[in-house]
Amino acid sequence: MAQLKSILIIGGSGFLGTYLCLRLRENYKVFATYSSHPVAMRGVTFIPLSVENRNWAKRIIYTTQPDVIVYLAGNNSIEWTEAKSRLAELLHSSGLATIANAADILQPKVIYHSSSYVFDGVRGNYHENDTVLPGNVLGKSKLGGENVVKNKCLNYVILRSSPMFGRGNGTTLSFLDQLRMKLDRKERIEVATDEFHSFLHVDSFCELMSRLIDSGIRNRVLHFGGLTKVTYLDFAKFFAKRFRYDPNLVVAKKRMILSSTGDESALDFSLNSSQVNETLKIKPLLLEESFDLIEQKLVP
Repeated sequence: MAQLKSILIIGGSGFLGTYLCLRLRENYKVFATYSSHPVAMRGVTFIPLSVENRNWAKRIIYTTQPDVIVYLAGNNSIEWTEAKSRLAELLHSSGLATIANAADILQPKVIYHSSSYVFDGVRGNYHENDTVLPGNVLGKSKLGGENVVKNKCLNYVILRSSPMFGRGNGTTLSFLDQLRMKLDRKERIEVATDEFHSFLHVDSFCELMSRLIDSGIRNRVLHFGGLTKVTYLDFAKFFAKRFRYDPNLVVAKKRMILSSTGDESALDFSLNSSQVNETLKIKPLLLEESFDLIEQKLVP
């Protein structure tokens, strides 16, 4: 009987990490780290970790002997990273260097989750080989992490994704949770209009991760997003209409960011997922198809 692969998820207690643990635990030996919020989950061993602690990071890696390390640590909020730029740099870049150095002898496959914000948002529909030019702290810190992976890992995949949505993990509220709660209470909610994204359902992302783990793909950058390009405002209104809320409760938030040219046109961070579709046979979903997945999980 073949031995199960060992997967170490750095940042396993967050929104994305929780979903990935749930997806992988049946088919792999899953270890996951947390910073301050302990998690109990059947089939997953959670371990405390501060990514700047080199000795402890090395001890975790030598104990778990991972075949694959998935690095999800950090925060993908523009507002959070702008307010805590040093911590964002630590989690997205410096902490990754700590993990890569600790794993140097074992040389596991490293999958690093990056962001569409490594681009400037001027053109949209970005391919993997397009020029990166981040204009905010989140994009700059993620690009720093990408450079760490390329310089320190012999077997890596950098996966840039569009913003993801899904129900929260019970510890923190997701954007979708906040939207539902406001609409349930018939309260107005202000939503941004200044960025276009190819929003991605978190289940689709976890399916891609599962296939990447077993694939022979190495030393590649891949993009993954949905097929529908909308603003956060459009997303919220579509959601309200689909789930029979009052779409008039969703209103535009005052613009906070201008494009790099200084005008008021919305930035476009949408990603082109054709390479993922071709190499891993993962079909990106339309927003309506993603809402079908949500509908299956909502409790009446």
